[in-house]
Amino acid sequence: MNNKSSGFLSHEQYTNGTPHDETHQSNIGSHDHHHFHGHDHHSHSIRDKNSKILLICLATTFLFALIEVAGGYITHSVALLSDAIHMLTDAAGLLIAYIANNISKKPATINLTFGYGKAEAVGALVNCTFTIVLTLGLLIEVIQRFFNPIAVHGGGLFIIAAAGFIINGIIAFILTHGDDSLNTKSALLHTLGDLFASLVAIIAGAIIYLTHISIVDPILSLIVITILIVSNYRLIKRSTLVLMAGVPEYINYEAVGRDLKSIAGIVDVHDLHIWYMSANVPALSAHIVTKNLYEWKETLEKCQTLLSDKYQISHITLQHEFDPCPELYYCEIK
Repeated sequence: MNNKSSGFLSHEQYTNGTPHDETHQSNIGSHDHHHFHGHDHHSHSIRDKNSKILLICLATTFLFALIEVAGGYITHSVALLSDAIHMLTDAAGLLIAYIANNISKKPATINLTFGYGKAEAVGALVNCTFTIVLTLGLLIEVIQRFFNPIAVHGGGLFIIAAAGFIINGIIAFILTHGDDSLNTKSALLHTLGDLFASLVAIIAGAIIYLTHISIVDPILSLIVITILIVSNYRLIKRSTLVLMAGVPEYINYEAVGRDLKSIAGIVDVHDLHIWYMSANVPALSAHIVTKNLYEWKETLEKCQTLLSDKYQISHITLQHEFDPCPELYYCEIK
């Protein structure tokens, strides 16, 4: 997370550290604050469709994860148990996505004026904590297997892992037919991770079946454990960023400020804030200083178009400040 300072943060940047003279700022009544929200008129039906897809994938993932848990104990395969935990993690992620998708339909309240979107980030942190505990337990088991090898049933491991690969392939196919939302994209990425974990288990099963070398099982299990640790670290980092109202990782804060300031008629930009309003929705607020009071409407539209098209920010609040002659203003306050 970048902690550098910026000229777009402070009001004082524009006034060179002196109090801003209200006689040189023209506020235009009810038009002082402007909001722009991009809404898709199909959004409710899209959420309903995605909700059904996520529920199908959730049920399938969870049921097969339980099968893999049972199979892991029967075959004594830590690789299969690793894959099972990976799938249980994804099932929890799908559950969070499903709940968040349904909660997002609820309107904002007087107590939660931004709505319920950040509940997804809270759930993700809980999910990550649970997964890390399970992963550490698996890591201990893997280490013990190196010192006390246990015979693994390669054939059973291969069959169950192959079935898991097929199931994950079906789930990935279903998710590709969902609408283009971050929830379904996230679920698809998790499922592709499961495909890889199942493939690792298939390779382990085949090698053990052909060579009877069971040590292959814990060695390849370390690959899956590494995937779990990396994916959970990224999710923790993203969730923390959302909860701390940080700038979305794909948005360059300084570039946004420069682009706004480069629009014709804009003298300065300050009090610029960009944050996650919900887990997937960025928001922006800023003070825009212009030198032509009567061109504010056109300037506002240019700002909205820039932020929506280039940065995919549709929840925008801009406050207009009017200063017809900033150079003269600086002279007067000296």
